[in-house]
Amino acid sequence: MKKLLTITAAALMAISASAQSEAGSFTLQPNVGVTYSTATGDGKSWDGAIGLTAGVEGMYMVNEKFGAALGLNYTGYNVSKEILNKDYILSNYYFNIPVMANYYVAPGLAIKAGFAANILSTSKLDGEDNLYNTKVKDGYESIFFSIPVGASYEISDFVFNLRYSFGLGDAIKDGDGTFNALSFTVGYKF
Repeated sequence: MKKLLTITAAALMAISASAQSEAGSFTLQPNVGVTYSTATGDGKSWDGAIGLTAGVEGMYMVNEKFGAALGLNYTGYNVSKEILNKDYILSNYYFNIPVMANYYVAPGLAIKAGFAANILSTSKLDGEDNLYNTKVKDGYESIFFSIPVGASYEISDFVFNLRYSFGLGDAIKDGDGTFNALSFTVGYKF
């Protein structure tokens, strides 16, 4: 059994190693996935909700261990809350532009950290009685920043990313609040 595990691990490392790009190379990676978002502010927190994300990332490998990436994603942050015994869903959609540093700690396995600008595209509040179905974009900053950190694993040309984004500063005008998100995406490198 130990021999079988050793052979399997070696095979996976060989497959992974071939996926990692060489120094001086540039790859383009479309990706899709899911996010789990939460909103906090004004002493309150909203229950998290699952949304979708899709985008593209370009990465330049500086050397065999280090790469720099720039991405563009469209991400929906949906959070729900019960207010006065009624359910509400706040839907915010952003263009997310991350600049990430990727450091490969093992063949195919990278840790990532960076900085991202989040540009508000649309914002809407939906209530169960339809009384509050309204655009609330004016109540949010048009741009806020976040710090994404995470890891990725590459098998052949497929890339599996797990990332958490810490919201910085206020995303809500005239108040205190920001958004945090956990995302999982699958991409393919060209």
